[in-house]
Amino acid sequence: MKIFGISENFIEIYDNTLTEKECEIIISQVENCNSFREGGINRQGQFVVDHNFKQCREVPDLKFSNEDVVSNIIRKALFKCIDKYKTKFRGLDYTSTWTYNDAYNCQKYETEDDGFKMWHSEHGPGISSHRMLAWMFYLNNAKSGTEFMYHPTVNAKRGRCVIWPSGFSHCHRGVPNKGLKYIVTGWVSFDK
Repeated sequence: MKIFGISENFIEIYDNTLTEKECEIIISQVENCNSFREGGINRQGQFVVDHNFKQCREVPDLKFSNEDVVSNIIRKALFKCIDKYKTKFRGLDYTSTWTYNDAYNCQKYETEDDGFKMWHSEHGPGISSHRMLAWMFYLNNAKSGTEFMYHPTVNAKRGRCVIWPSGFSHCHRGVPNKGLKYIVTGWVSFDK
């Protein structure tokens, strides 16, 4: 869609950013984690489990500053992708200072009832008000990708990184789940 001569949708896809082995390592770490919880959403600063909105299992309290195996793999690949994104969209150099969020999520979708079912953006009041970009890695070749309201659907492909703006222009949801899907996702935010 062209608006005022601009045809860019600001969704960037970087394939093969994680190797098959790296994806297997992360999935293994997730499967061997003893702290799975039901997936939830941030509703005005509160963690809420609402299966009408989102249903999955996730690993809580993941942080790059922990410097664990998963964080080290993801950080290296993510920073390369963010650098490519910043090089393409030079306007990021003219915004307020921003940084990579330390916290991120790892989610597992298994059953047909699982999924991030409702349209949402990554920017809103409270904890997400400073978010400017969202990022996601697919860890397996899943049958269910990410559907954007105003842009093409992105298919889940092992090792693929997707980066997009966090605002309402990029409302999205998971494609209805059709099998096992693993993702790692997080944000880039303005410095507070």
